[in-house]
Amino acid sequence: MLHVQESPYIKTIHYENADDFIKAISYKGELYDLFDEHFIFRGHSTEKYKLVPTALRGNLVLENIKNFESFSDVEQKELILLSLTELAQVQQEYRLLQDFFRACDTCGLYIPHIESLRNSFIPGIDVESLLLESKWIPQKYWELAALAQHHGVKTRLLDWTHDIYVALYFASTGVYNDPKEIFDPINALKAQENGEIYSPKYNMEIWALNIDVVIVKPSKDRLHIIQPRYHNNDNLCAQKGVFTFWKSVYPGMLDDDGKMKLHLKPEIDRHSLDEQLDSYLREIKAKERTYLYQITIPQDAANDIYSHIEKMGYNASTIFPGYDGVARFLKEHFEIHSKGK
Repeated sequence: MLHVQESPYIKTIHYENADDFIKAISYKGELYDLFDEHFIFRGHSTEKYKLVPTALRGNLVLENIKNFESFSDVEQKELILLSLTELAQVQQEYRLLQDFFRACDTCGLYIPHIESLRNSFIPGIDVESLLLESKWIPQKYWELAALAQHHGVKTRLLDWTHDIYVALYFASTGVYNDPKEIFDPINALKAQENGEIYSPKYNMEIWALNIDVVIVKPSKDRLHIIQPRYHNNDNLCAQKGVFTFWKSVYPGMLDDDGKMKLHLKPEIDRHSLDEQLDSYLREIKAKERTYLYQITIPQDAANDIYSHIEKMGYNASTIFPGYDGVARFLKEHFEIHSKGK
């Protein structure tokens, strides 16, 4: 869902059907030369979703407070106020990474070496990163955060891919697989055959981000792109994964005398990436140029798009290499094609 209207840096393109969209991204199509190696892509099954990372979609702090109801009314209000601060949010995200780091290490799994984490014996505290730097996520945590994000831990990272067809896979299959989606493909196709408009009717969306945006003004840039290592991560390699995050800057936790202090401001920035990007580019007075594209296609085109990319070799068995991916492919192949008839 685009939250910025009439931005000189963000452009929305809508295609009414799968045929027009597929022609546009094919050889000599209107988007073919536009999207080159400078772009990364993200697919959503519905335009209702925002470009907001998992760690910022709910109240991460309150979710991890046990027995919240047992606190007094005054204590609950104080906890709620604290949970809205960037400082408390960052501390909770750090705690999740610390837990992931320790659990993986205990199980003998590969994790990047981070000295401050390995030698930190106090849960939830990294003096160097949280008390002194006042910026999140520090570069030394990038690889760990990418690994955790890929395996379902809530982080400040957003998943992208270098391959637009991978983004199309997740968008098109998500229309059928997402339990949150209320779209009914069978009724939609029946309505289409009868020349009727199916309601509710939503759009799938593909986001395309020009990574050159990070060098417009590097000294002030808060958008970061993480290219994770693919070695020993078959899924990430097959998906050509890449991550972005918007750096958080918050007041330090130590005063001039070295004493701890608590800041109730700033509050957590939960704006979507399109809003953050537009605001940042306006602030630095960047030259007008499209850095972010939102491409929308009706959800009832999902079957045709999936059929197209499946013939090109994009399906669960190639995107999730291994037995589970093959089983997922067979299930999706049957369900999607049967619903498309």
